[in-house]
Amino acid sequence: MTDILGISGKTMLVTGGAQGIGRAIAERFAQHGARVVIADVDEGGAALARQLAEAGSEAHFMRCDVSDVRQIEAMAAEVRTKLGGVHVLVNNAGIFPRADLMGTDEAFWERIMGINLKGAYLTCRAFVPWMIEQGGGSIVNIGSTHARSGDPAAMAYAVSKGGLVTLTRNLAKGFAKHGIRVNCVQPGWVASEGETARLRATGVDPDKLFAEVSARLPMGRIQTGEDIADGVLFMASSLSSQVTGQVLTVDGGTGLR
Repeated sequence: MTDILGISGKTMLVTGGAQGIGRAIAERFAQHGARVVIADVDEGGAALARQLAEAGSEAHFMRCDVSDVRQIEAMAAEVRTKLGGVHVLVNNAGIFPRADLMGTDEAFWERIMGINLKGAYLTCRAFVPWMIEQGGGSIVNIGSTHARSGDPAAMAYAVSKGGLVTLTRNLAKGFAKHGIRVNCVQPGWVASEGETARLRATGVDPDKLFAEVSARLPMGRIQTGEDIADGVLFMASSLSSQVTGQVLTVDGGTGLR
């Protein structure tokens, strides 16, 4: 069978790949023959790498806090030594604590920006030179529809994701001449482990809420990690070889309201 995606045999790295959307992305790329590197502070990434390897894929776990430049540089050096480089970089690592303006102190702001925005910038800075050397690559940043609409109850988070869109467009323009494509996938509301845990912690039954919200959405359900993974796969594949600097929204039509 022809590999129309151009993913088989390529090396991809996903930050925040131990669970949720990141895990779904790692699994989807492995299904299509990619060598997968899972970067996360969550040691569950090691178990996922073993699971993928047992299923016949090549997978590696590297513990890394993307807000720490020293850890990113160490991870990048390890990836280069073991695998030679990265063809696809997915900046997925992110946190989403809620707070409005007055509830956002400086430490809260810096923590969110450090992971959600600075982390993507530092990771790109570490891997783009290799992509230039190898003649190209694909970077996919995982954003949020909050970047477009804003969310007063998650102000710093929304701003960090807006910054990620701007970072995407700047990098796309700057590195297209090197064959590097940079795009952003914006998920809608995803029924991830993190979101489920957050709802339970606030006393909300996630299954009931997801069902109620799904009934009101244009396509009848909220998104899954697999929905987002498919969007990332497209943006990283040869099917989108002339797509760069773009934002792909995967929200089941919610933004049409």
